[in-house]
Order: sequence, then structure tokens, then C-alpha cells
Amino acid sequence: MRAVPVSSAARRRIRTFSVWLWVWGSIVLFIGALNTFADVGLGDDGLAIIGDDVNPWDIEEPPIFEPVGATYSGDGSGLIRIPLEEHNQEAYRLTLVAGEYLDVYITEPEDIDQPANDRGYPMNVGYIYDIGDETLVVPPDVDLELWVRTDDPWEFTLEKAEVTEITNGLASGKGNGFLVYRGDAVSARFLHRGSGIFFVTIQTVGGQSDRPIIESGDIDMRESWAPTTAVYFSIESDDEEGGAWSIDIDELATDDPVDFFTDTPTAAPTALQTYPTEAEPAATRGNLLR
Repeated sequence: MRAVPVSSAARRRIRTFSVWLWVWGSIVLFIGALNTFADVGLGDDGLAIIGDDVNPWDIEEPPIFEPVGATYSGDGSGLIRIPLEEHNQEAYRLTLVAGEYLDVYITEPEDIDQPANDRGYPMNVGYIYDIGDETLVVPPDVDLELWVRTDDPWEFTLEKAEVTEITNGLASGKGNGFLVYRGDAVSARFLHRGSGIFFVTIQTVGGQSDRPIIESGDIDMRESWAPTTAVYFSIESDDEEGGAWSIDIDELATDDPVDFFTDTPTAAPTALQTYPTEAEPAATRGNLLR
């Protein structure tokens, strides 16, 4: 193939378009960076520096929300406090009843009871957009300070969550689910079969909430987390065509390894004989979705 000749006028137009495209892209990236790191955003009056009122943890005396049964409500940002002896580090299920675009944060344990000018940025545990959306709230081993950040009226329920324990290293199901694993493993394999969405949120006790899987269709991914006493998994899957998912924990060995140089086997192995152990990698175990 040979190069297609382009007139000088066309070259100027192409160059001008490229320059303006680059400028516009730079402006968009700059605004995004300000919004993320400097509390600058787009409000009713255009681009502006967001005041302290947007971040309730920056206020010395933020509004405090009290429950009516299991329901909390408010008009804007504020704080929910639950003592340690009441939550006992059990996970809560937060379900949005009214409102939208709600951000939920937890105070870091070292910042509890600190003045506003000494408080660090809290841990984000969920962004909620639509009525009926749910998120897990995993309290640390201190009083729970749950921050709500929004500009609009809202209402949600906060109830102790029914969480399925993963006790044998493998869990599977369909639809949404909340699960917890308590053990030494720090990674797992996540599989999904079907055409619908498959969202996975991972939360550790006293740690950050992370949503590493936001996918749809057939998924086969391995994810890890920091060492913890318990790790919680929130599964969101709305497949209506028989889709299913599984979590296969990469469990660690629990038995001492056999020293074949000093331990005498009961029978001499043949060339085709193998010795599977309980410490086989998760990838070699039977899997419902494989």
C-alpha cells in the first residue's frame, strides 16, 4: 500500500483537531484529579471548591442520626454511632429505602473520639445508587462510627446480616449472597457461568472495602486480600438464565509435610501411584463449575 496524499489545508485541520482534542482531554483529567484529591467538583454554580460541609467528618459537631427500630433517615450528611458491646463485630446489612447516591464510610479505629482537625479520611465501605441496593458494614473492634455523605434526603435499614460461613473452602450458589471465611488463606478463585452480571466486594475486619470484580458473563478470576481474622464476600448476580457462581478458597496446608528421606512408607510406591494430600492446591480439587 502507498501513502495517500493529503493537502496542506487538510493537514492543518487534522493538526488543529488533535490539539483541541488533547486540550479537552487534559481539562477533563484535571477536573477528575481535583474532584478525587482536592474536594473540587461541579455544583449548581459550576466548578467550585467543595466546602467542609460535604465531608461530615471535617465538622467538629456533625449531625447525629438515631434509629427508629432498624431504620435510619436524614437530610444530608451526618454520623451514626453504635457501641462495640452492641455490634460485637458482627456484620450489618445496609439496605437503601429512599434516596440515591449515598456514600458510606467507617472511622478508622485510631481516629475514634479524635477532634475534627485530627481525624483522618475514613474507610469507604460502599457507594449506593438505587433503592434496594445493599452493602455490608463490617465494624472494627471498637465503637462503630458510620458516616453518611450525601446532599439529599435518604433512608436505609441497618440490620445484622445473615452471612453464610465458608467452612470447607468452597461455596457456590445463584443470585446475591453474603459470605464469610475465617481462616489463614489470603486468596480465592471466583467463577461465574451465565450471561448476567457478577460483582464481588471483599471486606476484611478493620480493613478497606474493595470491589475487584465488576464483570458479566463467564468469569474465572483469582483475587487476594490482606491477612485478617475474617473476610467477607458480597456477591451480586442477577442472571435469570441459570447462571451460577462459586468461591474456591486457596486454603493453606494444615498437616506437617512428610519427610520421605526419614519416614518409611508402609508400601513401596509403583511408578503410577500418587499420594494426594489434604494440602492439594484449590485448583486441583473438584469444582462444581469446572
